[in-house]
Amino acid sequence: MAKLTIGQKAERVLKLLIALRNPRIAAPLAGHGFANADLDEGWTLLKNVTRTKLDFVEAPPNKDPDALRALDAWENQWFVIGDATLKRHAPEIHAQVFRNLSQTDGMAVIVSVGTFVERLDTIDRPEWDGGFGQAGKDARSLLAQRGLTEQVVDEAKALLDKFRNVDGPIPDLAKIAAEDESFEKAEAALWAWYLEWSAIARRAITQRSLLRQLGFLRTTPSGKDVDVTDDEAPEDAPAAHAPPLRDDAAAISA
Repeated sequence: MAKLTIGQKAERVLKLLIALRNPRIAAPLAGHGFANADLDEGWTLLKNVTRTKLDFVEAPPNKDPDALRALDAWENQWFVIGDATLKRHAPEIHAQVFRNLSQTDGMAVIVSVGTFVERLDTIDRPEWDGGFGQAGKDARSLLAQRGLTEQVVDEAKALLDKFRNVDGPIPDLAKIAAEDESFEKAEAALWAWYLEWSAIARRAITQRSLLRQLGFLRTTPSGKDVDVTDDEAPEDAPAAHAPPLRDDAAAISA
């Protein structure tokens, strides 16, 4: 026997709420104090739980799943062109740009391309600042003629940024903790409501078709009716997850 998940609990509460609208079910419960106010309370408690879950919108992933492939393609093209151009026309600059640098595969391409563009950005600086002065500017100009323009270099930088940035905004841990605590309280209140009225309904109603509508009985593949307990999910029953909450969100909010 497995413990109920919040999705399974919400599904059972929703099934009970729908069933309680049936006058044949509401009538025997009325003798135990059940009224429309109790039904409204159940809907409100369920709404409190589902709102907490459904109102949360995750930040869209910051990483393009094709970014690594695009960066590798960039390296395959521009390493070859840059290597051939600088080797012939500016060997000293070539030695600095391509020092211990070669084409790579997989995640290593992030390091190789990152190093390449960083070194390119230095070669047209003044000699006192680690560059090659006018010779560096001429080399950058020649590379641009070959197609390795500032715009193309910026494309590589943009791809690199996809791996260097945190995936979405940094979460507020204090806010998350408060939301978790709020959700736990809402879940506890909802389940307490369910346990009270499900216990009363199990005693007040004996007709099997109504018990099945309430979710208290289920039929096995062999055609046998078995009781559904309130605290645990039968291992042979299909698990209920979040989708039932999303499917009924419109009805809950109505």
